[in-house]
Amino acid sequence: MEHEPMRGDLGEGVSYISIEAFIQTLSTDVHFQRQGSPDRTWQIMEIRIAQHDISAAQQQQLEDYFHLFSITLLYWDHSITFPDEVQYLWKRSMGGSTALFFFNRYFAALGNVIVTVSLFSSGLTESSCRPFHLFREVLLVLTQVIVCILLTIRIYALYHCSKRMLTYMLVTGFTLGGLAVFAIFFGQSSQSVLTPTGCHTQLTLITSVQVAAAWEALFLYDSMLFLMTLHKAYKTRYELRQERLRIPLFVIILRDGSIYFGVMALANLINISTFYYPDPFLRGALCTFASSMSVTMMSRLMLNLHKIAETGLYTSHITTCQLGTYSVFMASPRDTEN
Repeated sequence: MEHEPMRGDLGEGVSYISIEAFIQTLSTDVHFQRQGSPDRTWQIMEIRIAQHDISAAQQQQLEDYFHLFSITLLYWDHSITFPDEVQYLWKRSMGGSTALFFFNRYFAALGNVIVTVSLFSSGLTESSCRPFHLFREVLLVLTQVIVCILLTIRIYALYHCSKRMLTYMLVTGFTLGGLAVFAIFFGQSSQSVLTPTGCHTQLTLITSVQVAAAWEALFLYDSMLFLMTLHKAYKTRYELRQERLRIPLFVIILRDGSIYFGVMALANLINISTFYYPDPFLRGALCTFASSMSVTMMSRLMLNLHKIAETGLYTSHITTCQLGTYSVFMASPRDTEN
């Protein structure tokens, strides 16, 4: 049974506390009734409640800072890569991966405006927090699903459109995705509460662990793709040595996008760690950061591939060109339309 949050009657600027927190404080201080007056007991309880509310307000403020940092990173990178987007994508015919790229890039950019409004609007009502909270969950899920689809296409191309590798990735992806859906929708739901500054998400430990399981499934999939790109890089380097071509391994890794995959996996891992924090408002506080990093890295990967090869995610066949002092690879799609 869910309890509605209760406001501590302690003056302006005080946040909300839950009934459970109040009962816990009461049981902790009940021994004072045996040692002192009832007035003294209630004074101590009020101090404890005030401390709890101040701590909650600080957690909410820190969550807001994390969100602002994350969207600032997202919008800043969007602005500096926008000229490349116009040059390499706007002037080309719209293909499947390009459509997904635009949807992922602009849905995240516009959707986070709505999330920001929900976090910083003091004029909201408690009933309006639920749809804002639902929208944020949909935003996070959709962006991660689209990123995973784009990454899967990239790996599929790296392995020369191998049906066996595609089947392996799809089976693994659907298995982990099913576990993530079960963890999110068949457990305790997270709660969005109204605070003096806006709507903030408060997670109990059980709910937090369940939501963390979904992000852990995503981390496993990202890590698998990262290892697959590294394996392909080492294999490609070996094949080139057989043909007496010496290409630095770092250049191969950079071309294939392994660095982007690794950064996404690392951001997800950092976000997962927050779900095990003791503070309820800080659990999952870096979800926007992990999502923004995924969108940013995916955008940069696609733009970089278009920049060096003008073939996008389907870069697979090896040809050579001169870039700086190194001879690096570019690809041309087989019979696949971008």
